[in-house]
Amino acid sequence: MNYKIPGLLSIVLVFISLGIGGYQLFSYSIFLGMIYVLLIPLVFLNVMYQYCRKCPHVAEKTCRHVIFGWIVNKLFTPIKPSKYTLKEIIYALTPLILLILLLQYWLFKNIFMFIVFWIPMLISVIIIRIGVCKECQNKNCAFCTKTNNCSF
Repeated sequence: MNYKIPGLLSIVLVFISLGIGGYQLFSYSIFLGMIYVLLIPLVFLNVMYQYCRKCPHVAEKTCRHVIFGWIVNKLFTPIKPSKYTLKEIIYALTPLILLILLLQYWLFKNIFMFIVFWIPMLISVIIIRIGVCKECQNKNCAFCTKTNNCSF
């Protein structure tokens, strides 16, 4: 299977979920919705800066998430692949987790929207684990397990 398809599909599904969350947030407060919409690219740029720059696929232009690798190569300088520090993992994941968790209060007010948010998000996680991680060669990735084909 072409490595680009699962990576792109997972990104699209994540952004569909975030769009659903943004819609729900906008329905309660235009101000909060605007802040949320501004935070999304900042959070993802942070993930790319803290985490993606070290991935060997970015330097080789074979990023499994395709668009992230392209953005990293355009905006940042990829760095030598090495083991991720706990600090890098925390700096990359904390804003992303907060972005998702903060939505839950407003999503839970409408259980339908809560479910509609989580369906593409969970499908994305499954696609990443099955389609992206399976083909990934980044042995330094914090999500690389012994069942993956991590051999860089």
